[in-house]
Amino acid sequence: MIEDWRQQLQSAVSPLSDGVAALHVNNFRPRDEVPIRPGRTAAVLVPVLDLEIPEILFTRRAMHLTQHPGQASFPGGAAEEFDDSAVSTALREAEEEVGINPGSVTPLGFLDRFDSISDYRVLPVVGLVKAPHEWKIDKKEVAEVFTIPLEVVLDRNRYIERSVSGGDRDFILHSIEWEGHEVWGLTAAMLINLSNRMNGRSIHDR
Repeated sequence: MIEDWRQQLQSAVSPLSDGVAALHVNNFRPRDEVPIRPGRTAAVLVPVLDLEIPEILFTRRAMHLTQHPGQASFPGGAAEEFDDSAVSTALREAEEEVGINPGSVTPLGFLDRFDSISDYRVLPVVGLVKAPHEWKIDKKEVAEVFTIPLEVVLDRNRYIERSVSGGDRDFILHSIEWEGHEVWGLTAAMLINLSNRMNGRSIHDR
């Protein structure tokens, strides 16, 4: 595993104190088209388990959900009026979905924002998590949880790339597989963003 990974992770994310205004917004619109802001905001927790060999935790969404059933994702969801911040949203959703105690999470910072096809602007919050003995899964939303070593996630050679056309613009979509689990779409794009940041590449390099 990379040395001093905690320090590298902290240095790679955008500090919470800087806010979100300067974060790049990733979307799938033509470059010369004025971006339309999605109707709602959401936040996800990128849970890095603080272990000797660090891992990132993912959920697999329940199959009966109307949006993105069965897909790998991070715990998270829509911002509510009573949430104080995006960090509050991410921590609340992570506790509701998989039982992560907010007191066991040290929020480190943000990745770039992503506009989803389901009309959300999503802010990833990277947090260092003390792993519990078992996850308390809300079966109404989550089918299962699984983890991928941080070292695997950071290895760009493990990602499969494919070109997709949307309107008059082509996109590169990424996916990564680990022990029978596939992560793709928006979640994989967040992993690429994290990998770029930790490996010192341009954060907008796809």
